Amino acid sequence: MNEAVQKERSLISKEIFGKVITALGKEKENIVVCDTDLMRCFGTKAFSEQFPSRHINFGIAEQNCMAAAAGLALSGKNVFASSFANFASKRACDQVSIAVAYNRANVKVCGLYAGLTAEKNGGTHIGVEDVALMRSIPDLCVIEPADTYELEAVTRFLAEYEGPVYFRQPKMYIRSVYEEVPDFELGKGVTLRGGSDAAVIACGITAGIAVDAAQLLQKEGIDVRVINMPTIKPLDEEIIQEAAVQTGRIVTCENHSVIGGLGSAAAEVLAGMKEKAVLHRMGIQDTFGVTASLDYQLKKNGLTAENIAAEIKGMLAD
Repeated sequence: MNEAVQKERSLISKEIFGKVITALGKEKENIVVCDTDLMRCFGTKAFSEQFPSRHINFGIAEQNCMAAAAGLALSGKNVFASSFANFASKRACDQVSIAVAYNRANVKVCGLYAGLTAEKNGGTHIGVEDVALMRSIPDLCVIEPADTYELEAVTRFLAEYEGPVYFRQPKMYIRSVYEEVPDFELGKGVTLRGGSDAAVIACGITAGIAVDAAQLLQKEGIDVRVINMPTIKPLDEEIIQEAAVQTGRIVTCENHSVIGGLGSAAAEVLAGMKEKAVLHRMGIQDTFGVTASLDYQLKKNGLTAENIAAEIKGMLAD
C-alpha cells in the first residue's frame, strides 16, 4: 500500500459516505435519507441542508424510522435509513424483518459504528450480533466494506440496486485496503493476495488486519491467501470452497461475534463439502463489548495481525 495514498484518503466512514450520498442526491431524486438523530455520525448534515424535503430525522425512534422508511420505499423511493448497528439490528429488528424485508422494500438499513468501533459509547452501543440477526432475515442482503474506498463503491452500487440491504459501516477504519475505488459485485469475494499455505477470509476493518498478518508471515516464508468478503449474504461460496481445496486451512476474521457472522457462514459452506479443511474462527468470543478504545478492544479479542499470524502458525504446526 502506498503510504501517500494512506495519508490522503480519510479512514472515517461518515466523511466518505456523507460526500458520496450528497453527490448521489443531486443525480437521483428518488434518494431519501432517514436519520435517528445521528446526522453527525452518518455524515448526512450536508444532504439534509441541500435536500431538506428528502431528509427526515425521526429522533431516537429506530422502530418508527425503519417502518416509515419501508413506506417511503414502497412509494418509489430509495431510502438510506440509519441507526447505530446495535439498535438498527435489535431494537428495530421486527420492522426491518416485516416492514422492510418481507415487503422487499427498497431500504438500505445502515448500521453505524459497527462492532467494536463504537468504542467509548459503551457496551450497550457495541453491536456484536447484528450480522447474525440480519443474515437470518430472508431476502435481506448483508454488506460490510473493507475500507472507505470500498464503502464508496458500495454506496454507489446501492444507489442503483433495488431491494433491502443491511449496510454495515464502522465508525472508522484502521487502514486502507485498496488504492482506488474498486468495482463492487454483490455476492463476490475478492482475493487481495494469493497464497497456498492457508487462507484468511475477512470483512470490514479486519480485512486490513488480515493483509498485515499475511505480510508478517511472508517474512517467515509462509504464503497466506487473503480474501475480502464484503458481501456476507449472499455469500461467495465458490471462493471459500476454492480456498479450502487449495490450502486446507482457513481462518475467518471479523469485527463481530464468532457466533452467526462470517465465521459461521464459512462453516456452513465447509460443512457441505466432500473435501475437508480446518477452520478457525477469530472474532468476538461470545462476549459484549466494553467501554474502551478500538485498539484496546481489538487486542482484548485477539484481533491483531500478530494474533492472526500466530493462529496460522499454530494450524501449520498441527
